[in-house]
Amino acid sequence: MVRVKHHLERIFSVSCSKFIFAVIIASLSGFQHGYHTGIVNIPAEVLQEWIRDIVINRTGEPASDNYIMVLWSTIVAIFSLGGIVGGALTNLFAEKFGRRNSLLWSNVLALLGIVFLIYSKVSDCYELLIVGRFIAGVNAGLNSGLCQIYLIEIAPDKIRGFVGGFYQLVIATSILISQVIGMKLGDEEQWPFMFLIGFIPVCLQLCLLPLCPESPKYLLITKGDKEGAEAALVWFRGTNNVYKEMYKLKEEDNLHKHVNDVNLSKLLCDISLRSRLAVSLILNIGQQLCGINALIYFSNGIFSDMGMSERVATYTTIAMGVVNVVVTLLGILFVDCIGRRIVLLIGFLGMGLSTLLLAIVLNLGKIASFMDYIATVLVFAFVILFAMGVGTIPWFLTGEIFNHTPRSFAVTITVSSNWLFNFVVAQTFLPLQSVIGNYAFLVFVVFDCLFYFFTVLHLPETARRSAKEIFEIYYE
Repeated sequence: MVRVKHHLERIFSVSCSKFIFAVIIASLSGFQHGYHTGIVNIPAEVLQEWIRDIVINRTGEPASDNYIMVLWSTIVAIFSLGGIVGGALTNLFAEKFGRRNSLLWSNVLALLGIVFLIYSKVSDCYELLIVGRFIAGVNAGLNSGLCQIYLIEIAPDKIRGFVGGFYQLVIATSILISQVIGMKLGDEEQWPFMFLIGFIPVCLQLCLLPLCPESPKYLLITKGDKEGAEAALVWFRGTNNVYKEMYKLKEEDNLHKHVNDVNLSKLLCDISLRSRLAVSLILNIGQQLCGINALIYFSNGIFSDMGMSERVATYTTIAMGVVNVVVTLLGILFVDCIGRRIVLLIGFLGMGLSTLLLAIVLNLGKIASFMDYIATVLVFAFVILFAMGVGTIPWFLTGEIFNHTPRSFAVTITVSSNWLFNFVVAQTFLPLQSVIGNYAFLVFVVFDCLFYFFTVLHLPETARRSAKEIFEIYYE
């Protein structure tokens, strides 16, 4: 209890209002990521009926259920495909234009995606819905890399996990908002207005992000601007006494001089870089293959299959979103205190167990009236275990364990892989479930076990360690 108390005091002692302002405004980049992930879940049946009407109007014949299932899986998954493209652009934008400026101008993609999504209804063209979700995905993929780099680079070492976790907190919050909006506006007439909500964070970032400085590490190490880096640190910390942090930045700059011209070959050949890349890559893939996106994308259908009415399924989905937000907040508050390693171990092991039990309960069917309640409890247990750390830590871990020079290149690879496996789950879960039923959940059990053992064997603890200390761990 004493340790927890001291940890909370440490978090809230970093009270510079400008720093808090910068973290919140930069983290708004995660809104499009979470909102577009969740917004098509609750109104799925309405949108599928709209597509059926378009097909009949075009061809004079009704679309088959299989055609609609495949098309709907594509509409859901195309967002992740855009994320792969956006993630792949992270290094280019981060190094050429800077972290903050790239975050700022990626909002143009968000605006363009929203326009296509709204106009799809006006023009009765579901292809524009696909295009809009792809563009929104490019924006989200780009932001998921840029934002984690920016947040990690402006954060003090002692609360780096708390700050880095803000991105996932915004994702969880925006998923919840999307579920509420989907319930209110997800009918056949109003559903285009659901996408208008995305304009709000875009406008806030366009107006307020220019007030925040660029990352001090980028200014010093990439641009060689010592005065600019020091001025940025003074702004973030609200004090002129930034000599210790400037010293740490210069230490990292010295590490940078030993790792020049980073490319894929260098990452794979250098044993230290290769080890760090493997850890970051596997844990980012683990975040997607643990099974969470099957629940987020298709939870309404899963709850309906349990025998819930559409209304009860909708409210249960929203309750799941509330739990996700609350536990994510608690998770980022304590991730620096408890540590990354133990939280991930508990998460993967617990999710594997809850998913195994869920698959058993769902396949037992209606042998007793209380089975649906048990299944619902297991779903919520899964969400809690995910939100504790598996949903948060992989996003900032890459930025944390890589020093400045290879950081943006490594983030590009891990973020792209994260979105790739997000796409795989979104595209394959429904077809797989249609073939093997609820045994599809057993696939996630296997992956959770594999990621648990990988974490046991390969993830060192990095909480509260400086860039130099983390660098030395991988060269021991």
